[in-house]
Amino acid sequence: MAKSETLSVRVNPGTRQILGEAAATHDAAGASALAREILELWAAQELARRQSESLERAVSYLRAHPDGWDDDPDEFFAGGCAK
Repeated sequence: MAKSETLSVRVNPGTRQILGEAAATHDAAGASALAREILELWAAQELARRQSESLERAVSYLRAHPDGWDDDPDEFFAGGCAK
């Protein structure tokens, strides 16, 4: 079973009402379960977006600097790099 954390958030009455109404027709166990599904979906999409941007930056750097991985680690780490 996956570990989970409890997050308590305040929502305005309109949000609470629409969550309750949507949960009644959604395959979920109430408004809090629907809210959790929405938040988890958003978080997964945000993580994917960030990873994609990170990969795009790395690829862009490597295209601009084809020898980018040829750096000597000793130049970057104080006291040298254990080999």
